[in-house]
Amino acid sequence: MKLNKFIWNNYIQTDEAKEIIRIFQDGEIDEISSRYIDNIDFNNEEAANFINNLYELTSSPELKSIDNYQEAFLFLEDIYNNGVELTFEDGEKEIPLLEDDFTHLISLVSTWLFYEYPKIFKPYFFKNNYDLLTKIADTFHLELPNVPLKRYKKERFLHYLDLCKCFNKFQEKNELTDFEFCAFLNDFAPKFVQENEEKELPEPTQVWWIGGDKYGQDFEFLDTNLNSDISSFWQGNIDTRKGDILVVYCLSPRSYIHSVWRAKRDGIADPFFHYYSNIYITNSQKVPPVTIHELKNDEHFSKNPLVRKNLQGINGYPLSSEDYLRLQQMFNEKGFDSSILPQLYNYTYSQNIELKNEREVEINLIEPFLKKIGYVEKDWVRQLPVSMGRGERNFPDYVFLADKTVGFEKASTLIESKYHIKNNKELEETFKQIWSYGQRLSAKTLIIADKDSIWIYLQNNNSFDRTKYKKYFWKELENSDKYNEIKKLIGK
Repeated sequence: MKLNKFIWNNYIQTDEAKEIIRIFQDGEIDEISSRYIDNIDFNNEEAANFINNLYELTSSPELKSIDNYQEAFLFLEDIYNNGVELTFEDGEKEIPLLEDDFTHLISLVSTWLFYEYPKIFKPYFFKNNYDLLTKIADTFHLELPNVPLKRYKKERFLHYLDLCKCFNKFQEKNELTDFEFCAFLNDFAPKFVQENEEKELPEPTQVWWIGGDKYGQDFEFLDTNLNSDISSFWQGNIDTRKGDILVVYCLSPRSYIHSVWRAKRDGIADPFFHYYSNIYITNSQKVPPVTIHELKNDEHFSKNPLVRKNLQGINGYPLSSEDYLRLQQMFNEKGFDSSILPQLYNYTYSQNIELKNEREVEINLIEPFLKKIGYVEKDWVRQLPVSMGRGERNFPDYVFLADKTVGFEKASTLIESKYHIKNNKELEETFKQIWSYGQRLSAKTLIIADKDSIWIYLQNNNSFDRTKYKKYFWKELENSDKYNEIKKLIGK
């Protein structure tokens, strides 16, 4: 949905909204720090002092005014290349604040930049929560730049400026002040999208290793939140899907498998997270400890490449279904009933084994499925030419038209087919593609299908959320309950 002026105007009349706008407008650093900044490294007073240290740079003759994006780019590029000298209470020496520190402290640094140059920079409080930003963007048609690849450190650092450009464009389009935009992005929008968050986890299709150490207080978190549905940010694999199984191994000095968790959200790339890819874990279950020595002496795991490397690089490393089965057997040998653990969903389906390309997926899976749920061929149009601006013509794979007027077509449902979507990156790229068609054709339902699965995105509040979908395997259509469920969702 676009930002609804009526709802927004009602919001800014509330006492809470007025207070938040005041905090940003008056530059109350302590209040901003306590409300929005993740204080892992600083308490509120230290955060305020840190930002004030940065403020002192503006009195330096070496720091010029920043009036446009080109000057902002050069300024940030200089920080990336040379860092900034700040004086802290660390003996007598000055500490250079280099690009890794700026990325790590993005919330503090962006707050400073906002108060110095509010027309260019905006505060950024989505560290370790980039997926919430994407949900806000999807919901309110706030176009975000593509996240640079992990190896491009400079581009990841400068991604902040690209985000600010998108924020400012949205602000101008919706006629918001700098301070109203801050209230929108950090209060109004998160509350709006989180109210509609779906909590049910889908069937798991993959198992992943993740690790914890004593230095980041992981051990304390893992020990005190066993057998609960609490959730937490964690390092993991970007290809983790919501519902996947996560086997937690505690590193030295414990050196043993500790518990089994589930992925609360799809994995996501966060440009400002040092390790880049992250997940959220939930639904913990304690299991009997299995040590690294037991894994190395086990006939099955002794051949495992990760075990042979002493589990180095454990976070986000996949386990095969055979690995997970053997782990459960090892738990059972210690007197544990592994049947209470989440189990992998077996989606082997005979009809998709021999398929070789996208068109065969359409002919052998999608079209027979559409006919099963009540449609006939005249109900859809394949490869409908769609003008997408500047004379560009695109062709959605299947369009169910609600209005066939040439140039003003509207669709009820769109289907985009692929041969095989191998990871989250490919799924997101496909979503962006079908989402753009959906915006042009005012579609209410978006469907992505490959040789293994169907993803169904239902419109909510005139928008789609790329992280909120119903996923079904073709095998599930053999189950009458699942078949009826999907038929109710998208059947004729």
